[in-house]
This record gives sequence, C-alpha cells and structure tokens, in this order.
Amino acid sequence: MIESGDGQAASPPTQPEPPPDCPPVPAVALSALVVLGSFAALFHIDIPILKFLRSHNLSTLQSLGDLGEKLGNGGTLITISALLLGTGFFLKRQAWTRVALDSLLAHGVVALVVNSLKHIVGRPRPRLTHSGGWQWWPSLESGLDSFPSGHTSATVAVVTVLARALPRLRWVPFAIAGWVGASRIWRGSHFPGDVVGGMVLGFMVGSVFNGPLRWWGRSCAQALVRIAPLVVLLTGLFWVLTHRVLDPTTDGILLGSGVLLVAGGVVLRVMRHRKSANGSDHAGQATSEGLMLLGLGVATSAPVVIGLTILLCLARWSGAAAVPGSASPPSWRHDGLYAAGFFAGLVAIQFLKGLVPLQ
Repeated sequence: MIESGDGQAASPPTQPEPPPDCPPVPAVALSALVVLGSFAALFHIDIPILKFLRSHNLSTLQSLGDLGEKLGNGGTLITISALLLGTGFFLKRQAWTRVALDSLLAHGVVALVVNSLKHIVGRPRPRLTHSGGWQWWPSLESGLDSFPSGHTSATVAVVTVLARALPRLRWVPFAIAGWVGASRIWRGSHFPGDVVGGMVLGFMVGSVFNGPLRWWGRSCAQALVRIAPLVVLLTGLFWVLTHRVLDPTTDGILLGSGVLLVAGGVVLRVMRHRKSANGSDHAGQATSEGLMLLGLGVATSAPVVIGLTILLCLARWSGAAAVPGSASPPSWRHDGLYAAGFFAGLVAIQFLKGLVPLQ
C-alpha cells in the first residue's frame, strides 16, 4: 500500500492497457494480397453473373432480397443500436451502453469511408451496366457508386460491434449480415465484388471500435488477417459455381490430390494429441490447417483459387509461426468436427462445379 503525503492510503497507479497483438508483417502483407487477388477474380466474373441473374426470374429471392434491404437500411441499424443503448441505460448495464455507442460510431465512420470510396472508384450500378466493361474514374453522379456496397459495409460494421453483447450467439448477427449482403446481389443492386468489398471494410471498421481506438492500426491488421479466409471462400464459391469442368481427367487428378492433402492435414491434427497435451504445438497446427485449406483449393481445379489458397496458407502459417501461443489445445471432438467439415467441403465443391455456368 502506498501512503500519500497526508498519511492516507493511496491507490496504486493504474497499469496502462496492453496493446492488442499485432500480426507479423508477412501475414498482413500476404492477407492483403489475398484480398486484392480475390477482388480481381470477382471483377472478372461480376458482369457474367449479372447477365445470368437478369436472364432468370427469381421472384422468391427478390422478396427475400427486399427484406434484406430493409434490415441493412441505415435507419434500421441506427434503431437497433439506439434500442440497445436505451435498454443498457435503463437496466444500468454499462457494457451494453458501451457496445451501443461503439456500434453507432462504427456506423458513422464506415459510412464516411464507404461513401468516399464509392465516388473515388465511380463504378456503375448493375442497372447502368450494359456492356462488357467499366472504367475506374471518380464521379459524383448518381448511379456511379456501386463499389463498395454501403448496406453490406454498414451492417457488417454494426454487427461486428454488437456481437460483443452476444458472445455465445455471435453467429446470429453475422448470419443476418450475410443475408443482407446476398440480398444486394439478388436484387441487382450490387455486383458480388461490391458486396465482398463492403464486407471487408465493414469488418475492419467494426474491429477498430472493438478495441482501444489508439491502436486502430493493429486492429485493422488483425481484422484483415481474420477476414482473408472468408474472402477466399466466397471467391472460390462464385468461381466454382460459374465455371464448367473442361477436362474431367485433370479434374479427377486434382480432386484426388485435394482429398490426400485434407487427409494429411487430419493425420497431423491427430498426431498433435500425442505430441502436445497443452496446445503448444503451434507449428503442427498451422501446417495441418494449411494442408487442409490447400486441399480444398486444389479440389476446385481452378488455378486462380489454388493460387489464392496458397497465399492464404502462407499468411496463416507465418502468423502462427510468429506467435508461439497461438495454437488451440488439442480436442478430439473439435478436431473430429473440423475434419468432417473439410471433407464435407470437398463433396460440396464437386457438386457445385459448373452448377450455374456462365460460359
């Protein structure tokens, strides 16, 4: 106990809050390449996807899209945050009040960032796109503001913050955000690349307001590394759906190679139970996850997806190798579900190939 000058006990000095862990530079750089490469791949198939949607009557999806548009509306998001703010204040739940205020701030910041980008990029909305290309050119005209999706970015930013109040059910707000993003494509309001861009920006801004603002750079780096796998997953999904299998023999060889890689990753995860009982085998976990991710990428038979997956594996491995305590403790149940999910992914990839071919 420390005594002050008047003889009274003084409280010990408060320790400054430690900064959040910052991913290593290679992991951040590789994740950035993954995201940029995914955007390039999506922009390549955006217009063919638009033509496909225009050629089909998707009335049911249109109705669902209308509801998603209302959920992602700025007024709806502000109302949700305001209700949480009022509830937290009335029930004297300081944590809820803090989450609500952070969500409002995240909403405001992401709106400024996204609306600035919209007019800097100047991409035409799908309804104004009638030819096979478009130009990157700043514009303040209405309709030349497609990239990125404002509804998606705002929704993801808000739910990223609100998920703090639902630690066990955090998947619910993110599922709603996914619905909002998909609805922007169904309704013909945005291209897939616009929605993925909004998702990345929204998650990064929301992550900044989930930690100390003075460490915003570290928060953005963490968010970029965490969102990169989902970006590759969505890019691979769109690419596999829209491309036919041109060479069954090559496709079969790559599928078999993918199965072997996933199986090898599963074996390494099982070996962790014998080598490390406390979860310190971070290199083994990173290698096993890398093999399984690479297996999924190879199984697509798409060179662009395989390349993005390789970059993603390198990013995850460099990040795990630089943080010795990053491995999770071994768990038979968790590893079993993890392996089942990857093998189910292999089956899904084969089923989805060329399901809605554009060529």
